[in-house]
Amino acid sequence: MPELPEVETIRRDLDGVLTGKVVAGVAVADRRALEGFRPDGSRRRRVDPADFGRRLTGRGIVGVSRRGKYLLFHLDDGSAFLAHLRMTGRLLWGAPRSDARLLVRFEGTDDVLNFCDVRRFGEFWIAEKGREDRSVGALGPEPLEPMDEADFARRLRRSRAKLHAALLDQKRIAGLGNIYVTEALWRAGWRPTRRARALPAEAVPGLLESVREALRDGLARRGVSFRDYRDAWGEKGRAGETLAVYGRAGKPCPRCGTTLKGVKVGGRGTAFCPRCQR
Repeated sequence: MPELPEVETIRRDLDGVLTGKVVAGVAVADRRALEGFRPDGSRRRRVDPADFGRRLTGRGIVGVSRRGKYLLFHLDDGSAFLAHLRMTGRLLWGAPRSDARLLVRFEGTDDVLNFCDVRRFGEFWIAEKGREDRSVGALGPEPLEPMDEADFARRLRRSRAKLHAALLDQKRIAGLGNIYVTEALWRAGWRPTRRARALPAEAVPGLLESVREALRDGLARRGVSFRDYRDAWGEKGRAGETLAVYGRAGKPCPRCGTTLKGVKVGGRGTAFCPRCQR
C-alpha cells in the first residue's frame, strides 16, 4: 500500500499539472471505484457514476493536497473529490489507458488522469468540505508537521498494542505504513514487539524524529516500488534500494551485523535486529 512518501510524491506531481485545469468529463469504467468504507467500517454511500461525472464536469481544480494517505483534489466551488489508493491503486497522468477504472478529462489537453487498480480496493468520492470529511477528520496528526509530542506520548502509552501496531493506527498518527514503521523502529532502536505502553516517555521525541527521518528519506527518493507503486508519470521510486531492515529478515543488520529476525505483529510482517533494538 502506498504510504505517506509515495502519496506525497503523487500529490506533488499532480498538483503541478492539474492546478488551474477544468474538468471536461469523467468516464467510470468500474463503479467500484466510487464505493468504499467509512471510518467505522460501514459502507460509504454508493455514488451513481453519472451523478459523479456531472458533479465534477465544469469544475476547476484549485490545488491538490494530502492528509495521511488520502489525496484531496480541491474544486473551485469549495468542495473536493477525494482518493485513497488502498493496496494497488495508481493515479497516472498521460494518455488514456485501457485498464483505467476511472478517467478524468480536462479542457485544453489530450492528457487525462487515469485511475488504475488491479485489486480494485481504491476509491473516489466527493466531499462538500474536503478536510471535514469523516474519513479525513478521523486521522491523527501529520508526522512531518508540528505536533503536540506530549499528547502523542500520552496516547501512545495508553495503547495496549505492540509498538509496531500502535504506529500503524491512522487515528494516532497519519500516513505511516508497514515499511516506514519498520525502518523508523530500527533507526530508533526499539523492537516492534515491545508494548507501546512500555516505551519510556522520554524516548518518544527520539522515536518521532526517527519516523521523520525515514519518511524524509523515502520522499527524497520518490517512494518505494516493490511491485505496484508508481508515481504520476508511471515511474518507480528508488527508496527501496536504501531500506535498512524492511524485507531483509535473515540478512545482517547494517549497523551491527547481527542476523535480522522476521516477525509478525498484528498480522503484518516486519523485521528487526535482536541486538540493536530493545
